[in-house]
Amino acid sequence: MKTINRRHLLQRLTAITLGSALLPAAANARNGLLTTEDPKAIFLAPGAGKKGKVGDMDIIFKLDRSQTSGHLAVWETIIQPGELGAPPHYHENYDELCRVLEGSVFIMTGDEVTEVKAGGWHLRPRGIVHTFWNSSKKQAKTIDFSVPGGHENYMQDLAALFENNNHPKPDDFTKLAAKHDIHYRFDLLEGIMKKFKVKL
Repeated sequence: MKTINRRHLLQRLTAITLGSALLPAAANARNGLLTTEDPKAIFLAPGAGKKGKVGDMDIIFKLDRSQTSGHLAVWETIIQPGELGAPPHYHENYDELCRVLEGSVFIMTGDEVTEVKAGGWHLRPRGIVHTFWNSSKKQAKTIDFSVPGGHENYMQDLAALFENNNHPKPDDFTKLAAKHDIHYRFDLLEGIMKKFKVKL
């Protein structure tokens, strides 16, 4: 049996400990997410947050990646009856997690459609084409998470396109796709809208 002297053992333990501590920081630094400030507690009163609109859908931005050391971003959405929340798309680097607060939302991931009622949760993993809509006659309210954070930047840029009653043009979506980690599948859009009787 090979023996390890005490000094060698301490050197190995120190290397393992430092490596474990530095790996997350190194990964975040590569993604531009490294924060130098100490994390701070954040309180948001009901209704607080930057507000925006995407079509008829209301968005309230709650937390962004700069406030969570890059780990996640959070926003609320209110989806009107008969409304498709987004064109079919996927992300390479973000998972999205949705919790329905009021009403019900249908979420398509790949070929699977799931109705998520108030109190339910749904994960949309990265790499899988997804979209969501409200088929009911009442508005639906959700809280959405991007893991890691960063997808909120796309949502904010998208909301800016609708300011002052503007309507985005096809080229605007091309620019968003080039800037953010979003890959649209417009070839699926018409079929989804017809099949589920929703509008964008």
